[in-house]
Amino acid sequence: MLFYDIKLSKKYEFLGELTNNLIYIDENSKIPLMGVDFIGLIDRGTNVIELKPLTLCNLKCKYCFVKAGDYHTNFIVDYKYLIKKVKSLVNIKSHHDIEIHIAPYGEILLYSDLYKLINELWKVKGIKTVSMQTNGLMLNSKNIQMLNSNNLTRINISLNTLNEDLANYLCACSNYDLSKLLNNIETLLNTNINVLLAPVWFPGENDLDIEEIIQYVLNLRNEGYSESKIQIGIQKYLVYKTGRKLKKIRPKSWDYFYKYLSKLEKKYNLKLKLGPNDFGIHKRNGLYSPDLKKNDLIELQIVSQGRWNWECIGKISKNLGIKVLLKRPLTFSEDLIGKIFKAKVIKANYKDNILTASYPLQ
Repeated sequence: MLFYDIKLSKKYEFLGELTNNLIYIDENSKIPLMGVDFIGLIDRGTNVIELKPLTLCNLKCKYCFVKAGDYHTNFIVDYKYLIKKVKSLVNIKSHHDIEIHIAPYGEILLYSDLYKLINELWKVKGIKTVSMQTNGLMLNSKNIQMLNSNNLTRINISLNTLNEDLANYLCACSNYDLSKLLNNIETLLNTNINVLLAPVWFPGENDLDIEEIIQYVLNLRNEGYSESKIQIGIQKYLVYKTGRKLKKIRPKSWDYFYKYLSKLEKKYNLKLKLGPNDFGIHKRNGLYSPDLKKNDLIELQIVSQGRWNWECIGKISKNLGIKVLLKRPLTFSEDLIGKIFKAKVIKANYKDNILTASYPLQ
């Protein structure tokens, strides 16, 4: 495992304290890039491969389901290591109509090798689309030009409101520059990059704001931008035990959410219920995890600490890792690195090959 070194730190020195405890993952680190939710590759058995190159974030949004921006330890994955694993997975999926979606548990514009990553992805036979998601606050004319020069296909931007005060509240910041973001969206629209605005609906909090964003998209289309050039994909507010939660906001059921979208579709004559077909997503061969189920015992080796003091990364095989949650009061220490022991599987999701175990057994 390679910890943050002096040479690498020059790329990220502007982040200050965020880099105090950071782990750099490359092929020599022996940390697998499959199986763990917050780093590497996620394969959901479709033609889309999801990449998570880092965990650093410039925000601590009140609704973030993974608590990005607060991690005890952060990770950066070497782009060459990612490319090697992408090639292996594309071989399994076959070399046609592949989308790479760059979607970290953090902010991708903090990744200094982003343009190298995108450029190398296009060299992989069969990749048709390279997309990424961002909160958009770090966009500027320079990085937009670089993204366009490296042929980014689509950028998904988390824009929950056109009210700057509400944006500051939701993102737990005091300097959400909405006018700058809107200007940068306009700049993006005049490149070859397609834009998808992806607001989260917080029932009772930003109902009118969602409609304002819909109208904003319709106005842009009336100005001549096509449906593929500017899209909107409204997201359902989800709550997880380990994530942040907005006070007094209760998530609605999926049925209620889709009824809400149907109502807005009729009001604005605009398709809002987007699904896999709208993005050309279809089933494809994937890298399937071992035959594991909840409560199984599995032998693993600890290869790294995790984002939190009670979290580690275990290795099941050369290519497959597993997140290991340490039962309190046990916390991570360097003595655990290299240890081989049995842990209990508490999550084995074959849909996305994400695995989680707990230790000790008792």
